[in-house]
Amino acid sequence: MPAPPVEDLQLMEWGWGEKAAREFVGVAPSKVNIESEGFAAATPLLDLAPRAAAAYLGPYLLSLLAGLDFQKKVGLFDDVLIRAHTLTCLTSPEFWAGVIRPFLPNECRQALVEVVAYLSSERRMLSLTDEQVETMLAEAGLKRRSGETKPCGE
Repeated sequence: MPAPPVEDLQLMEWGWGEKAAREFVGVAPSKVNIESEGFAAATPLLDLAPRAAAAYLGPYLLSLLAGLDFQKKVGLFDDVLIRAHTLTCLTSPEFWAGVIRPFLPNECRQALVEVVAYLSSERRMLSLTDEQVETMLAEAGLKRRSGETKPCGE
């Protein structure tokens, strides 16, 4: 996925600083350094233009998954800001309706469905409520049955 248009990121420096702007503006999502200070300082997905938020959802998901892996290995997590931001997006019906469905390419959406299924299985480690899990699963087109997730209609 290419970098979104610069005009979609015009508030990046103002909202999250110069380092965050350098990490995102003109940078393809696959090239964003999720270990950088600029990335760690930015929580823009709810404020960016929808096509930019859709483009940069991937790095936030990767960071969340890396943080979850770290938590499993070490016993605690170190990604409070990124974790909270990403989970807030994924548990927001408005984010799904305004960003994910209209702007995330189909192949990325399918990968997101798999990530949501995995995150719901790790609900305790992520401190997700029943309502948050049910919202994510419903928005992803999955439903919850006795702790299992299956695509709707199966």
